[in-house]
Amino acid sequence: MQTQKPVFHFATNVSLESGGQRTAVVNLHNYLDNQPGWSSIIYTNSKEISDNFLEFPSTRFRFWNYAPELTSQLSSTIEDARVVHLHGVFMHTQYAPSKLAKKHDIPSLITPHGMLEPWYLNDKRLKKAIYVNVVLKNLFRRVDAVHAITPSEKNNLFKLFAPKKIFEIPNFIHLSTIPSGLEYRPDEKYILFLSRIHPGKGLDILFQAFSRLNDKNIKLKVAGSKNFYTPVIQSLAKKLGVSERVEFLGGIYGQEKYNLYANAQAFVLPSYSEAIGMVNLEAAACATPIITTFSTGLSPEVGTEGGIIIHPDVDELTQALTEAAAWGDHERRERGRAIKEFISQKYSWEAQGYLWKQLYLEIMK
Repeated sequence: MQTQKPVFHFATNVSLESGGQRTAVVNLHNYLDNQPGWSSIIYTNSKEISDNFLEFPSTRFRFWNYAPELTSQLSSTIEDARVVHLHGVFMHTQYAPSKLAKKHDIPSLITPHGMLEPWYLNDKRLKKAIYVNVVLKNLFRRVDAVHAITPSEKNNLFKLFAPKKIFEIPNFIHLSTIPSGLEYRPDEKYILFLSRIHPGKGLDILFQAFSRLNDKNIKLKVAGSKNFYTPVIQSLAKKLGVSERVEFLGGIYGQEKYNLYANAQAFVLPSYSEAIGMVNLEAAACATPIITTFSTGLSPEVGTEGGIIIHPDVDELTQALTEAAAWGDHERRERGRAIKEFISQKYSWEAQGYLWKQLYLEIMK
């Protein structure tokens, strides 16, 4: 079957530091590139050196990631796109392609990736409210469809923009990217947090809950590149008296990351707001039980399939960590097996990826 025109993806940042958004965008790109009759191109302001993506770094108005070269390039190539897919909402990287797609009558859709959820809109509230009303309302009218990752996000986006078409597809994981041979054989007992070091990830309640554990032998490993929030969290750990039991690892990637997942007593992501954190899916795919919140968008079934799902609350998180710390090796392995099977069926590209082809074909009608 002859390859059709490619889907053009526009994401401000697909470097490793962008975390879950990189994983979601690159996974979709890779899925399409491996489907007969489909192909994909990623346009971005920032990528890894090894990435075969088109990079247009911002040269002016960097607060908006303005890249005039991107606009110039698209003026002559936008008609080569089968579909224009915008990832994110607040940057020139989404604004320029949306206008050109409309001008050239190219089908388009936007995935906000949780950036318009209430918790995140409350941060820098006035600035974001102005942008939503002055820029985004027009942008959302230009696109042909909106993609939400969770039921909650779908509801919130409908309230904000009342789009013509809105689809819900969760984030998926490529099971083939998980190394084989991972086993639970820990040298020490630890809870793992691996994500961006950010106020929205619930590290404050995690450290408070961890400080309450009766089991003082279990450690907490925090993996994530250091940034402005790291000293704040380190100071909290010292204040709570847990500094000696908390290990800050910095950014961890590749095989080392998967080994960390596989040998953790449990993985924890107590986010206040999340569009299905990819790290939850990665941990589960490594047969590691997850402790996460209803605010991360995963199905509540997680709580009956080997994981624990709670509200972002110190008391609930303390109870969950206490329960996880008490698991014996057999229960820990059985929970890991169950959560891996659940994620494989409900959140894998292998089982559910066809939904994206259906979505693209729907907006092309």
